[in-house]
Amino acid sequence: MRIGPRYGSDPLIVLDGDPAAVVAPLLGQRRRLADTLAGFDEAAWSAQSRCTAWSNQDVVVHLSITNRFWAHSINQARLGRPTRMLADFDPVQDPDALVRAVPREPAAKTLAGYRSTTEALADCLTKLSPQEWALPAESPLGHVPVTVLAHHALWDGWVHERDIAAGVDARCVTVDDEVRPALRFVAGFTAALGIVGATGVPRTPRRAAVVTVDPDVAFTVEVDDQVRVTDGVAPGAPVALQGRTIDVLEGLSVRAPLPVDAEYRWLTDGLQRTFESAADPRP
Repeated sequence: MRIGPRYGSDPLIVLDGDPAAVVAPLLGQRRRLADTLAGFDEAAWSAQSRCTAWSNQDVVVHLSITNRFWAHSINQARLGRPTRMLADFDPVQDPDALVRAVPREPAAKTLAGYRSTTEALADCLTKLSPQEWALPAESPLGHVPVTVLAHHALWDGWVHERDIAAGVDARCVTVDDEVRPALRFVAGFTAALGIVGATGVPRTPRRAAVVTVDPDVAFTVEVDDQVRVTDGVAPGAPVALQGRTIDVLEGLSVRAPLPVDAEYRWLTDGLQRTFESAADPRP
């Protein structure tokens, strides 16, 4: 399914808060995964990941590809030339095709590529001035502020780290400063897919809050022709999702069941509809 990104000066999704605060958790997650992968034997690299079509090595190849894309997108934004490479992007078929196009290689080479692309992304992010975090850069949703792109990268890496761990029955570390922004992003992302994806333009403006624990997170998602994610529960906003932060994050990421009242399915179903089936979790 092609999702029809929105290009131009009117971003599809806006997140409040310090735009640069995402850097430390994003790079911390990436580097922790690299250290974990360094301890893998051949069987662990070859193990089936939680992504149904990919081995653990395939997932790492995907993360290297996306690291390069994020860095390129940010660099082009800084030059005032935001890209439009994903105008016909299919989030189910295209990432898989890119992974399949990479020649099979030793795991050590895959790990070296992941480390080098991570550090290239780190170099790109740490050079951003305060003003540059608001520049439009390309993501699968179209042109979004650079901070939204970085939140997307954090969420994607966080979920795939758990996809890899599931393949070898490994325990994942939970870092509060990673799960909070990842949850805020995926809630907004899922709602945004309801605008550009199969569900079409929202029929009426909508608003709902997400309140979770362990760690405590509370924010409000508002949707009309744009998605806005703001800290705290807005006055009068109904609480649509509650529970443990990890459980809600996994559910919104189409990795676990996520019960929700029918009136709030607009907040939870965008990603699943885009990927057509919860059994094919490859965002």
